[in-house]
Amino acid sequence: MKWTGWALLTALAALGGNALPVAAQTETSVGGQVVDAETRAPVVGAEVSINGVGVRVTDARGFFDFDVVPAGGKVLRVGHVAYGIHERDLEVLGEPMRVTVEISREAIRLAPLLVQAMTRAERERRGTGHQINGIDRDQIRLYEETSMGVVDLLSSLVPGVRITRSGVVGQPTCLEFRGARAGNFLRGLGSSDPGCNSPEVYLDGVLVHNPSTLFATLPIETVENIEVVAPSEAGTRFGMGSMWGALLINTRKPWLDGEEAQGPVYSRGPQRHDWTLEATPHASRRVFLGAAAGNAFGLAAGVVLAGQCISFRGSGDSLVSDCNGTTTMAVAAAAVALPALGAALGARFAGDTERSHGTLGAALIGTGVTLIPAYGVAMAGEHNDSNVLGTIGLVALTVAVPMVTTMADRLFRSLRPEN
Repeated sequence: MKWTGWALLTALAALGGNALPVAAQTETSVGGQVVDAETRAPVVGAEVSINGVGVRVTDARGFFDFDVVPAGGKVLRVGHVAYGIHERDLEVLGEPMRVTVEISREAIRLAPLLVQAMTRAERERRGTGHQINGIDRDQIRLYEETSMGVVDLLSSLVPGVRITRSGVVGQPTCLEFRGARAGNFLRGLGSSDPGCNSPEVYLDGVLVHNPSTLFATLPIETVENIEVVAPSEAGTRFGMGSMWGALLINTRKPWLDGEEAQGPVYSRGPQRHDWTLEATPHASRRVFLGAAAGNAFGLAAGVVLAGQCISFRGSGDSLVSDCNGTTTMAVAAAAVALPALGAALGARFAGDTERSHGTLGAALIGTGVTLIPAYGVAMAGEHNDSNVLGTIGLVALTVAVPMVTTMADRLFRSLRPEN
């Protein structure tokens, strides 16, 4: 028995001693470097994976290491945003492996990108989150040579609009949406007159209080587009006043996208001029000199004319007049009007371009508003024998006035008729 036990122990020890080398041969380490196939430069940040083991990222020198990799056939996979994906087969044996993986740049196929252009009106329409019917410029252009008006366009092209006319041809009595009649109980039950649930009308964003007049006088050639907002949606956008719906009429803007507006263009008074549409910038220096020359001529004429009636004399150097009241007021007005007109005309002639010229009314208002206080300061300096006030008044009359006129000429312009 003793001999048999020792024999068994010896056999087990022999088996155990041989098991360690066998186990050691089933796992090993795999490492290496990823380099560019052409330049041999290390590839930084590449993802290296071995199936069933994990993923490593190459360091600043392109190296990677897997500490424990089971023996057998493996696939080494390298991926990089600039090089794409590359694979190679590995036969992992019992010894540590060091490999060099060469990868080359290759075109990466991306999913196609669809670019869709939208007009400003389309962007605004989608941004509201509502479904809005309307008439665009292309549709309006088809009817420009006909006798149709805005109401005719709406009744022909927009579904859900009801037009009721009076006995006078071409004069609409009522424009409303179908379904708006359901709200007539608000006007009083049992009324024999159903009334007219007319939608609110906005012309270029401004509420129109008499839409019937607008419909009768607005040529369709001047309309850029019309948006029709149903009653169910108009209230959330424009408030309770638009519970019967809303019409948004936008007129054409001249020189939009380089295209000349066809038909008459209606002016809405002085507006700030867009100088990016001009071939040359505003000639401010030339305009100032022209305004200064016209202002100086007007001042000289006005002072000479006013001096025929008005002067400082008597106790305290009081301002007195030798003329009657009407004549005194006339010469005083001329002392303001002549330099104002001279400065405005000088600026307009000097600031003319091929496309526009200064608005005379805006220049006259700005110049006149500056002249009156400047005269007051100059007269105060004369009355008080103050050189400081006199100098300030003189500078205001000769420098400040043409400066204001130059600013008005630049900001407020009128398009030439041929444009």
